[in-house]
Amino acid sequence: MTTLQVSNEATAPETSVRSVIGKIAYAMEHYLSNGDLAQLRRTSAANPYTPALWKVLLTHVPPSWTAGPKQDEKERFWATLLQGMAMTAGLHDPHTPLGRALVQAGWSELRFVRLMQARGDGLVKEVRRLASFLASKSQMADWSDVAQLLLNQEGEWAEHHRRRIARKYYQELYQQEKDTTN
Repeated sequence: MTTLQVSNEATAPETSVRSVIGKIAYAMEHYLSNGDLAQLRRTSAANPYTPALWKVLLTHVPPSWTAGPKQDEKERFWATLLQGMAMTAGLHDPHTPLGRALVQAGWSELRFVRLMQARGDGLVKEVRRLASFLASKSQMADWSDVAQLLLNQEGEWAEHHRRRIARKYYQELYQQEKDTTN
């Protein structure tokens, strides 16, 4: 699996996943045309050939993040991420962790567990479902969390990130349950 161990707390802001995702989200909201967004919504991991995909990748993503021995795999994961972001254009919020956002939108615990366990093509499918669901609920979420899921699927960093998402999910879920019983 692909591993892009880039921390959100990277020393140079322009190289952090959080910063890159923020710039892409801003571009989707303010600079990309409706046609570009439509192309990104139609792109897929199997067919990452739309001009808009390459425009965003070449403009906003550091070349080292897609280069290397697994370049094709990395580009497919970026295609999935950008498809999801285009489906939810205007809904990126770096202050709403993915786990919390999923609970607020009503994402079931079963679906959440499937998302956390998914890797490879299964994760690509789950991210598309997640994007469609968040868009249907107009739910804000931090897409840098989704980026980390896609780009870091194996190893200690990936498991740490999954636990962080799960922690936020269950904290919000149990808080909601507590609030409804009081």
